[in-house]
Amino acid sequence: MIEMPKVEAYCSEGIGLCGKGNECEQKCQARHGPGSQGSCDYIIKPPLCTCYYDCPTPPPLPKLCNGGGGLCSYSCEDQCCSDRCATKFSQGRGYCDDSAGPWLCQCQYPC
Repeated sequence: MIEMPKVEAYCSEGIGLCGKGNECEQKCQARHGPGSQGSCDYIIKPPLCTCYYDCPTPPPLPKLCNGGGGLCSYSCEDQCCSDRCATKFSQGRGYCDDSAGPWLCQCQYPC
């Protein structure tokens, strides 16, 4: 069994049949870089190679700001509100919220 280095998160990927020698390790490193490790599972037939590697860090989520888009009504519900927000704010989206009493168009947009 291969000991994995301690990392925040690691990923794994099946990369096909095991070959002779350290072919699994070589395929893994060619695919995911020198920090990755290949391991053959000889218990199953045919033996399969699994590659373990550090998961890529996802980009940070954009900060969202809130804004108002006016009043909502039966004639202007969620889609209408979202259209207003898109016009008012760059990449804005919206929904109608009735939690404060009157229906208000609430917008969210990256800031």
